Amino acid sequence: MKTSVLSWLLACLSFTAGQAQTPPIAPPHPLPAAGLLVISHVNIVDVVREYVLEDRTVVVRDGCIESVGKQAPTGRAVQRLNGRGLYLVPGLWDSRVCVLDAAADVQALPLYVAYGITSIRDQSTGRPRAELLAIVRALESGQQSSPRIELAGGVVDGPNGAGRHRAATRAEGRAQAEALLQEGWRGLTTTVQLPREAYLGVAEAARTWHVPLVGPIPEAVLALEAASAGHRWIEGTDKLLLGCSTREEELAAARAHSLAGSQPLGDLPARIAGQQKAIAASFSLARCQVLGQALARQQTVVIPMLLTGAAQQHRDLTPNDARLRYVPAAVRQQWAAAEARRPAEAAHAIDSLRRRMVAEFQRLGVPLMAGSGAGGPVPYVFHGASLLDELDCLVAAGLSPGQALQAATVVPAIAAGHRFDLGQIAPDYHADLLLLEGNPLEDIRNLRRVRAVVLRGRVLNQSALAALAADAARSAQLARPEPAASTH
Repeated sequence: MKTSVLSWLLACLSFTAGQAQTPPIAPPHPLPAAGLLVISHVNIVDVVREYVLEDRTVVVRDGCIESVGKQAPTGRAVQRLNGRGLYLVPGLWDSRVCVLDAAADVQALPLYVAYGITSIRDQSTGRPRAELLAIVRALESGQQSSPRIELAGGVVDGPNGAGRHRAATRAEGRAQAEALLQEGWRGLTTTVQLPREAYLGVAEAARTWHVPLVGPIPEAVLALEAASAGHRWIEGTDKLLLGCSTREEELAAARAHSLAGSQPLGDLPARIAGQQKAIAASFSLARCQVLGQALARQQTVVIPMLLTGAAQQHRDLTPNDARLRYVPAAVRQQWAAAEARRPAEAAHAIDSLRRRMVAEFQRLGVPLMAGSGAGGPVPYVFHGASLLDELDCLVAAGLSPGQALQAATVVPAIAAGHRFDLGQIAPDYHADLLLLEGNPLEDIRNLRRVRAVVLRGRVLNQSALAALAADAARSAQLARPEPAASTH
């Protein structure tokens, strides 16, 4: 039976994935004091049902929404925003970033707020969990202009990987997973290098401990196998698109063989690029539908990351692109080198099939979450700005603006265990809000028309948001090269 995403949202099927985390820096502009805030005569976007509640008043007290209706308190101690003609949406989520490993990325945290992103899910793997948590708490205790941060989960890598927890066999996979869970992780993350047997051991541990298994599908594992094993969050569409190919087993075996070589991560990209024509030629809509039905049945969340597809990486980018101001020179050099190495064959081969598959998944009821991949290995993916580009990609793939907005608000909130405090505009929810000059249900690009951001109940107007962006640009100019702490 087909399960709709709306039914999933209304049923609030939730699973918790990782703890929050963030680095020890103090942005120059701390948040203003929280108090009593009234946003009057505003149009509230109901992201679950995809309609607008007109002319409402939202009362925020001490960082939480107190009421949504027609009445408002009076008094001089009340901060007021006139929302007439404006639209209020929940703060956005970017569900796939790497920020906490590198100092230059950490300095970009205020950029997320400047773009209306009030929560992020961080995939950093280069620091121990206790250190990551200490970084997050330092930011949160200072009430600084940083989004809320959720950790993706402890990482189990393949035997030739760079991670601290590596496994080759089923027993090793389970043992390494349990060691991470005993450290306090509330989720487990896989890598593409993890062998099939080790993956099955990690999946066993996830089921036993009742924690989500997240991350990309390992190259040695088939897409339906991952769904059956209980993979809860799948990052990226590459292995899912391979699952729509009638040659999946053959092509997956070739990739696994590449990973067994002397330079696994060096050989794999060329192998994948060389398979693109074969995947496109062997695409089967019937297989895609069977896979989508299995994902919907298991309520497996997919983070498409369409922006990181080969044809999307460098589109419309010029040397004068304003987003480059926020990227340190050393990172720009790395991006240029990576772009030069990228196989040309991968540029435009199957982007249309990726979009077709994602639209089919949405139709079948697969929960989708928006993630940019910023801070990862793909060049020209920007902190903050690229989440909005990813939403554009989802709409271009066939999602409605409302469905794309769900992928960046209520779906990630529920998936991360925040069903009752984030992702919607309702009493008792945290006041992470975005005040817009246009209706995003009519045009998703209206998310760029920001009048103000409310972060933890504090109002950041356009001047304050511009100051955050300026701080990020200065930090990028002053950044020094540093060794990478993670492969992400």
